[in-house]
Amino acid sequence: MVMADRKFAPQDLDALFAQACVDVPDLPPGLLARVLADADAELAARSRVAPARAPVARAGILAELLALLGGWRAVSGLATATVAGVWIGFSGLSGLPDMATALLGAPATETLASVNLLPGDDMFALAMGLETLE
Repeated sequence: MVMADRKFAPQDLDALFAQACVDVPDLPPGLLARVLADADAELAARSRVAPARAPVARAGILAELLALLGGWRAVSGLATATVAGVWIGFSGLSGLPDMATALLGAPATETLASVNLLPGDDMFALAMGLETLE
């Protein structure tokens, strides 16, 4: 019969606990003295004042900003995009119509003026109750 199979009444448990309190095993000689000595030594070691630490140097604002943006890789990508945007903004897009002519085969103004970017805009306007957009 396994111990888990046995059913105990509360009175049986009380008797077992009472017997466990009476049958206290004797400690080996000197064990309690060694345990108390170790506890006293640990208490003394913990009660010593820790030496004052030097203040930790805080990262500068540039390092914090760099970390906030994602590190050197992200910042280098942002710097490249910024330089490219300034360059394109400064030089202008004067070559774009020539490129559109080369790609589309017609003057850029004629081709771009005849392109309907929203072919279903009339149906959208009717659905929304608006007049046509032309």
